[in-house]
Amino acid sequence: MYGASAEAILRLANPHEKEPRMTSTTASPVRALPRLEERFTGDVIRPSDSRYAAARTLWNAMVDRRPALIARPRSAQDVATAILGARDAGFEIAVRSGGHSLPGHSMSEGGMTLDLSGMNAVSVDPATATARVGGGALLNDVGEAGAPHALTMPFGHISHTGVGGLTLGGGIGWVMRRYGLAIDSLRSAELVTAEGKVVRASEEESPDLFWALRGGGGNFGVVTEFEFDLHPFGPEALAGLILYPLEQAADAMRFSRDFMETAPEELTVFETLMTAPPEEPFPAELQGRPALGLGVLYAGPIVEGEPVLRPLREFGRPALDMVGPMPTVAIQQMLDPTAPHGMRSYNRSHWLAALPDAAIDEQVSRHADVASPMSMIINGRMGGAVERVPREATAFGHRHANRLLLAVSAWWEGDDDEQIEWCQGVFDAMTPHSTGGVYINFVEDEGEQRVRSGYADDIWRKLVAAKDRWDPDNVFHLNANIPPSPQD
Repeated sequence: MYGASAEAILRLANPHEKEPRMTSTTASPVRALPRLEERFTGDVIRPSDSRYAAARTLWNAMVDRRPALIARPRSAQDVATAILGARDAGFEIAVRSGGHSLPGHSMSEGGMTLDLSGMNAVSVDPATATARVGGGALLNDVGEAGAPHALTMPFGHISHTGVGGLTLGGGIGWVMRRYGLAIDSLRSAELVTAEGKVVRASEEESPDLFWALRGGGGNFGVVTEFEFDLHPFGPEALAGLILYPLEQAADAMRFSRDFMETAPEELTVFETLMTAPPEEPFPAELQGRPALGLGVLYAGPIVEGEPVLRPLREFGRPALDMVGPMPTVAIQQMLDPTAPHGMRSYNRSHWLAALPDAAIDEQVSRHADVASPMSMIINGRMGGAVERVPREATAFGHRHANRLLLAVSAWWEGDDDEQIEWCQGVFDAMTPHSTGGVYINFVEDEGEQRVRSGYADDIWRKLVAAKDRWDPDNVFHLNANIPPSPQD
C-alpha cells in the first residue's frame, strides 16, 4: 500500500533540513515508510515555492488559508499515495477541483490540499454520446469538448466551476428542466477511498456508493474520473437576457412565474434581481441601477423556441432584449462576468414551496437597497426532468421543490458585515416561504444542522450508512459534512 510517514511529508515541505521539524499538525509518530516523492509522480508545492501564493488562492477572496503543502496528482494512484501520506502525517485533507466552494472547503489550513486541476482531461465518444471527465475538469472543459458534436452534460451557470463540486452536490443549471441534474446523467465514477483504494461506482459496482455520490457531496472519497451520458445541444441555442427597470420588476416576475407553470421543459428561466452593468448595450438610464434580468435558455430547436419565448419577450416594456441564437459554449460562459475570481462572496439559499406575490414584493423592496452592484437575488423554477427521477433513486432529495432561491452578496472591497447583513436579510425574509431544506452546494459554514436540513430522514440514514462503510474515520470532512455514526 502506498503511503508516507510524517517524516516524509515534512521532508517534502522542508527539503533542505537534514532533520525534519515536527509540528503541531503531526498527529502520528514517525515510522519508516517510503518517502512520498518516491511514489508520487505529480507536483508538490510548498510554502517556499514561488507558485504557492497563486496555488492557494481560491475563487472566493474571503478565503485565506495556508496549507502545509499542495499536491497536484497526475493519476488516481497519485491521489491514493497523497491520501495515505497525509493520513500518516496527521494532515487534514482538502480536495480542490474548480476551487468554487464558497466557504473554502477546497483549501486546507495547515494540512494537505489535493489539487486535481492537472487531471482535467475530457474524452467524448459521439457514437455512444458519453464522456469521460477528469476529476479536475471545469465545466468549460466539457462544454468545449462536447460542442463540436452538439452534445452536452447538464451544466451549471459559471463555466470555471469544477465538474466535481457541481456534480457531487446535485448539479443544478441551465438545461436541468430538459435533461435533469448533473447526477442524473452520471453513469459511473472512479473514486479513491480514505484507505487509498481505487474503486469504480455505478449501478452495478458498489451501488451504495454510487447512490451516495449523487447528491451526498464530497464525503466518500476523491472522484478522479466521471463518466457521463451526453445529450443533444446545439450547435446553437436560443438564450440571453431580458432586462426590466426595477419599477417593472414585480410585474415581470409575476408574469414569468405564471408563464413557467405551463412552459415546456425545454425552457429554463432564472428571474434575477441584479444591477445593470455600467456599459453598453445596457441602456444609459439603467446603467449602475437595480433591475430585473430574466435569464432564459431554450434547450431545443431554435425554430421551436422562438414562438415559445414570444410572450415572455413581449411582456411589459423591456428595457433590453438580448435573447437570440448563441453558440452553446458561449451560453455556458455568458454569466462568467458576474462571478470573476478574486471577489469576496457570501450566499444563503432556500428551496421554495412557491413564489407568492408577497415574496416577490419583498425581494424587489430589498433589492432596491442592495449593498453591492455585484450582489443578486436569483429565483429558478425547477420541475421538468428534475422531478421525473424517483426521489429515492439518488441522494438528492428535493426533486419536487417548486423553486430555488439564492441570495448572493458579492463585493470587491468595503465592509464585509454590511454585505453579509444584506444577504442574511433576504434569506430571513424568504424563510416563511421555504420548504426548510437547502441545496447542499450552496451551504455556507452554517453548522451540522444546516447540512442535515439538506436531506430527509431516510436519505440521511442511507448517507450515514455509506459514510460508515467508505469513510468511517471521517477523513473527508472538509465539505458539507455527513459524519459517520457515533463510535462507542
